[in-house]
Amino acid sequence: MFSTFFVNICILVTFLYITGLISQRYKIRLHTLKRKVHWIGGALFGCYGIVLMYYSFHVGFNTIADLRHLAIIATATYIGGPAALMATLFVCLGRLLLFGVTTQAIVGAFFMMLVGIGCALLSHLSWSRLPKLVIMNIFALGVIFFPFMINLNNNIDAVLHVYPLHFVISMAGGFLLYLIAESINTSNELLLRLEHTSYTDHLTNLSNRRQLESSLEEQLPRARQRHEHLSVLVLDIDHFKEVNDTYGHAAGDAVLRQLGQILIDKCRSNDIVTRSGGEEFTVLLPNCTFQQALRIANQILSGVNQYEFVLADRPILKVTVSIGVTTFPDTGGDISGAALLEQADKALYEAKHAGRNRICSYEI
Repeated sequence: MFSTFFVNICILVTFLYITGLISQRYKIRLHTLKRKVHWIGGALFGCYGIVLMYYSFHVGFNTIADLRHLAIIATATYIGGPAALMATLFVCLGRLLLFGVTTQAIVGAFFMMLVGIGCALLSHLSWSRLPKLVIMNIFALGVIFFPFMINLNNNIDAVLHVYPLHFVISMAGGFLLYLIAESINTSNELLLRLEHTSYTDHLTNLSNRRQLESSLEEQLPRARQRHEHLSVLVLDIDHFKEVNDTYGHAAGDAVLRQLGQILIDKCRSNDIVTRSGGEEFTVLLPNCTFQQALRIANQILSGVNQYEFVLADRPILKVTVSIGVTTFPDTGGDISGAALLEQADKALYEAKHAGRNRICSYEI
């Protein structure tokens, strides 16, 4: 009996590890779960519960004991109520279909459904995860006592032969589940934070050059495959060195941060705004024609001209920008991402050379 419960716990730990790898691969965060994740996660943990039933032991005619309820509890605690109900449905159907539709199976499935509903309701409590998990476990074990009694013909001696050990190991398994799940979640959050840091400019919180190159490698083949336009804006703050020399680098940083916000406000929600280096910014405009890109560039130019940059303990500052524009495939269908950026850079150089505070486009 003890060895069977131990195998149950080992299987559950293995499943938690696999689920952690999946959530890491797809960058799933507990506080931003989408509805699709609820259903997929519920089905996944429901399958875990079914596997646990294969490693059960008989405590009476067609009556089995295992730790399948911990799969439901884990789902309710770490994903939510809808996922817990989905996992419960899988577990109950698995009990009936895989082990036969008997009176004992129907009783077990009915009470397991009560466990799922109760855990789904308890998942809405505003407590931290450990108290919720403990309460759910105690509740589930309380409910499980009744199918034991019914299926064992109210033979209290037979029930007490199994139930105390089942209770103790379930509680211990619940604590172990919590420790492992929290460890996996913490490591995944740290990894996601590190990935975010590696692709984010620390000053403006925009994408950095590395993210720009990665996004370009993704967007250019997509535009080529879908026969869409991909436009690029490269802009540079005019005479930015004078800002630093006159007001100091802290003032220059303030200008960069405020300009980054202007770009976010003037660009579309799906555009990729990047601080590509120093006072230079780059904007990728997916599915954007040259005329649309030119319109956005004019909005940026006008927005910067009208904006009053606020400096700490210093006068309000006015700055201007120069912008270079290019659009794929107008300037060449067989072109690399680096070449597309180079075209926008050349257009920016022309804007600088023509007197700054203007927009120039790349022409073949």
